[in-house]
Amino acid sequence: MNARSLFVVAVCLALVAWFWCRGERFLAANGPTFDEPVHLAAGYSYWATGSFKLNREDPPLLKLLWAAPLALGDAPPYPHDVARETDDNHWHVGNAFLFNSGRAPSELLNPARRVNLAIGCAVVLLAGWWAYRLWGARIAGVGAVGFAVCDPTLLALSCVLSTDIGLTLFTLLACYLVWEYTAKPSRRLLIGAGVALGLALGTKFSALAVVLGLGAAGVVYVLRGGRLALPNAPADASRGRALAEFAFRFGLIAFVTLAATYWFVHFDQWGRGLKFQLTRAEHGDGMMYLNGELSRTGWYHYFLVLLPLKLPLGLLVGVLLATAAGRLRRAPRLAFLIVPAMVFFALASYSRVNLGVRVVLPVLPFLYILAAGLGSNACCRCAGIALLAGCLAWAGVSAMRSDPYPVAYFNELAGGSRGGIRYVADSNADWGQGLPALKAYLDANGPDVIYLAYFGTARPEAYGIRYQSLPTYGRVGEPGGEVVRANASRHVVVVSANNLLGIYLNDPRTFAWLRTREPVAILGGCLYVFDLTGDADAIHRVRAISEKFGSRPAPWPTATQSAQPVQLRERRGLLLAEQVARDRVQ
Repeated sequence: MNARSLFVVAVCLALVAWFWCRGERFLAANGPTFDEPVHLAAGYSYWATGSFKLNREDPPLLKLLWAAPLALGDAPPYPHDVARETDDNHWHVGNAFLFNSGRAPSELLNPARRVNLAIGCAVVLLAGWWAYRLWGARIAGVGAVGFAVCDPTLLALSCVLSTDIGLTLFTLLACYLVWEYTAKPSRRLLIGAGVALGLALGTKFSALAVVLGLGAAGVVYVLRGGRLALPNAPADASRGRALAEFAFRFGLIAFVTLAATYWFVHFDQWGRGLKFQLTRAEHGDGMMYLNGELSRTGWYHYFLVLLPLKLPLGLLVGVLLATAAGRLRRAPRLAFLIVPAMVFFALASYSRVNLGVRVVLPVLPFLYILAAGLGSNACCRCAGIALLAGCLAWAGVSAMRSDPYPVAYFNELAGGSRGGIRYVADSNADWGQGLPALKAYLDANGPDVIYLAYFGTARPEAYGIRYQSLPTYGRVGEPGGEVVRANASRHVVVVSANNLLGIYLNDPRTFAWLRTREPVAILGGCLYVFDLTGDADAIHRVRAISEKFGSRPAPWPTATQSAQPVQLRERRGLLLAEQVARDRVQ
C-alpha cells in the first residue's frame, strides 16, 4: 500500500471516528425512543429464557446482538413476574426491564446502542469501499464515506435500537457481493452474498423486498447481456437456466442462514411473525401524517415528499450532478446498484407504511455511492472533484447543525427541525427522545411541576421530572404524575410534537389551540415548551383538559384485552400502549 492509499485510509477512518464521536453525543443527550424498551427486553429474554416468543413481530437477530453486552456481562434481572402477569406483553415487560431494574435506563440502553452504532460504521465503510471499487477512484471512496457520515438520518438510526440499520447493512452487503460476483464468480462470493441476504431476512420482514429487488436486478442484468451463473457452470448452458440455478443456490444459502438466526429450533416463529405483518390490517391501522393531514391508509407519494426534506441538500445535489454528468454509463453490472434500491423504494411506497424515513433507510447508501461518482476518473475530473467537495461541505454543515438531536433533522427546504413538522412527523421528528433535554431545561429554568403531554413509552419520573399528565400516547403501566397547583407561580406546558399535531390522540384537535402560540423552547427537536403564566384563559383551558383526561391509574390489560384489535383507548386518563405494535411497523 503506497503513501496515497494510506492517506486515504486514514481520512476514511478519521471520518468514521467523527461519526462515532457524534454518536456518543447522541447517547448522552437522547432518552429511549418509542420501541427501544421492547426491543432490548425482547433480545434479553431470548438469552435469559431460550424462547423467541416475546416480540415475534420482528426477527430476532439484531435484538440478540443488542442484548449480548448485558447477557454476557453484568446481567440485570429479567422481569419474569411481569411476563407471567401480562402473558408476555412485550410493552409491559420492556417497561419493567428498562425502568424497574434499579439501574439508570442509560446503563442498560447505551451498551446495546453502541452495538447498533458499530453496525452504522460498517455501513459507512462498505459504502465507501463499493464506491471506490465502482468508480475506480480513491476520492470517490472518500466521497461516499463523507456523504454517509454527514447524513443525520443515518447517524440517528445508528444510535437507536431500530432494526433498520441492520437491514441496511445486510442489504448493501448482499447487493455488493453479487455485484462483485458478476465480475469474477466464486464460491466464496456466492456464499457471502447468500449469508448476507439470510441475515437481512433475519433482521426485518421488509427484507423480502430485497429478495425481489435482487431478483429483478438479476433479470435486468441478464437481459442486458450479462451472465449470472454458478462458478464453473457449463459455458454452453442458456443464460436463463444458468440464472435459475444461481438463484436456487443463492436462495438456499440465504434460507439456511435465516433458520440459523432462530437457532433452527425456533424457525417457526419467523413464519408466525411474517403472517402477522402480512395481515396487520386486521389488527387495526395506525395514524399517519403528511402536510397537515391525518390518514389511516397513508399516501403512495409519502416518501417522494419526505426524502427531499429529510436528506442533506448537499447529498441530493451530488446525486443529481453525478447523474447529469453521465456517471452511470457502466451497464449492465450497475443493475445491482440501482435496481434493488428502486424496487425497495417502490414497494415501501406501495405499502403506504408512512411512519418515517427509517422505512426506506436501505435506499440511502446507494445514494451515497451514486453521489460519490462525482469523483470518478471520467472526463472533467477536476470539476467533478470540486463539485464533490462543495457538496460534502454543504452536507457537513447540515450534520453539525443537527447534533446532538439528528432524529429531528430537516434540511433547509423544510425550514429546519422547527419547520419540518408542517410536512411530516412521527419518527421523523418525535420518537420520544427528548426527556433528558427536558430534565436539563427544568433544572436550569424551572418550574418544579409542569403540565406534560409526552409521546413515548419512557417514564418521565425515571428522569426526575415532576408533571401533571395531559392527553398522550404511549404510556405503559400505571401513570405517574402530580398536580400543578391552581395558584402556582408558573404554569408551563410541555407537549411532544406528535401530540401537538394530534396524530395518535383520540381527539386530534386537543392541542390545536397551542399551535398558533410561540414556544419558549423546543427541546430535543420534539418537546415544545409553552409558558402560560399570566394567561388566565389558557391556564383554565389546560387545566380543563387535564381534569377531563383524569389521573387515576388504569389496571394492566388482561391477556384477552391484549389480543383485541388496536384502538386508541383512554382509560381514566391513560392511553395504553400495550398494542402499539399493531399500529407500528418495527
